[in-house]
Amino acid sequence: MSSLSAPPPGPQPSAPASTVAPTVRVRLAELAVAAALSVKGVSAMAADPRGVHKTPAAGGELTGVGAAVTGDGRYELTLHLRAELVPLHPLAERVRESVRRMASKAALEDALGPVSIAFEDVAHPLVVEPGAL
Repeated sequence: MSSLSAPPPGPQPSAPASTVAPTVRVRLAELAVAAALSVKGVSAMAADPRGVHKTPAAGGELTGVGAAVTGDGRYELTLHLRAELVPLHPLAERVRESVRRMASKAALEDALGPVSIAFEDVAHPLVVEPGAL
């Protein structure tokens, strides 16, 4: 017969690794994805089959965003986007501003470095994507 005992008094083991707070790099990458997708004219994040344009995160990978530390300790973000058929230069500026605004709200503006935008594809409204039907 087995007996059950209460945990010993005193500090308990730390939480599992899955509950550890994400790094600043991952937090910036996550908010950049959310910021980009909130901008009208961005239809999706883009990645290629080789796995380029992804950032490892606790829950898997963040597609379409790269985050690299710069020489001054900030993080440069590169967003790879699929856009709707809209003027791309103004769209890129709106995405950058959205990322800066969300970083500021999250108190991460000092960690945010340059934000680069790469448009990997433009969705034409008259073209039906394979598998969409």
